[in-house]
Amino acid sequence: MASDGVVLACPPGGKWGRKRVGIDRLHFASWNVGTLTSKSIELVQALYRRNVNIACIQETKWVGAKAREIDGYKLWYSGGTRAKNAVGILVEKELTDRVVEVRRNSDRIMSIKLVLGAIVLNVISVYAPQMGLTDDIKKVF
Repeated sequence: MASDGVVLACPPGGKWGRKRVGIDRLHFASWNVGTLTSKSIELVQALYRRNVNIACIQETKWVGAKAREIDGYKLWYSGGTRAKNAVGILVEKELTDRVVEVRRNSDRIMSIKLVLGAIVLNVISVYAPQMGLTDDIKKVF
């Protein structure tokens, strides 16, 4: 990243250009995606169009606790063994080197910690139990 906060960036499927990235102006989003299977590129394109730097996503339905690169963003996710629920956090590629900690508490709660100069930013993605689930599941949550 250049010292003035300007980096070269290429939108998914687009042309190279200049994009301003600064820690004084971050855009966040939260999105219930229903499922991320075969929709990850479409999601990243929507985030790029809306200038979103960090996005919390719920109901990815991906199994495991992993990270992967998706067309200019890095996705950390946490999912159980039943391919239900699952949460994730997408971070724009220019900010991924500032991520110092990833915590996966369950398939419904995860967080990341970013160091942005003198600021420490904690981003938490949570997917609360739905109305139709039992009280026992809600109490465990």
